[in-house]
Amino acid sequence: MCCEKYFYDKFCEVIRKWNQDDIKAISILVYTNESFVYQGIENFYEISIGYISKNGLIGNDIIEELIGVENEEFIVEPGNYGESAEIILEWLECKGVKDIGFEDFDNSYDEDMNYIGKGPNGYYEVLMMIAQIAGELQNEGVISKENGEIPVIVHDLEYPWYVIDAVKLANPNGEAKEYLKFF
Repeated sequence: MCCEKYFYDKFCEVIRKWNQDDIKAISILVYTNESFVYQGIENFYEISIGYISKNGLIGNDIIEELIGVENEEFIVEPGNYGESAEIILEWLECKGVKDIGFEDFDNSYDEDMNYIGKGPNGYYEVLMMIAQIAGELQNEGVISKENGEIPVIVHDLEYPWYVIDAVKLANPNGEAKEYLKFF
């Protein structure tokens, strides 16, 4: 099965289940951790989707808001890997990604110790694929039909430099301009 179609369909399925009229933003978490191991590959994925409601905010800070995600549903769940993990692994191998999950710390920082890496091998590719799918959901009206014009925040837990690129890609019509101002 095509990886992009698989995630597109999964996200649509989850979004259509929500029965909320006060959704402020959609959160798609794409996260790796060395304790997430699949088929011997460390730094495998957690991918989940949820939303932030207008009434459920816990503060004015965007990071705090993303911690307050409601109705989070795992698409790829650590410790419960299955079809979705196989689809990602096959997709990465087809893309020619080598040493999936390995992170070269020696080449991840510049001379001033600023992080310039892209996470563990394969992470950036998966993050951008998920962001592209979110952008398609925006362009095709899947999100606005269900929830109005709201941003999709594609992120991890550490907010490295490339999260801005992912948020822009996920919101091709400027839906996330307020969030991007924060970053």
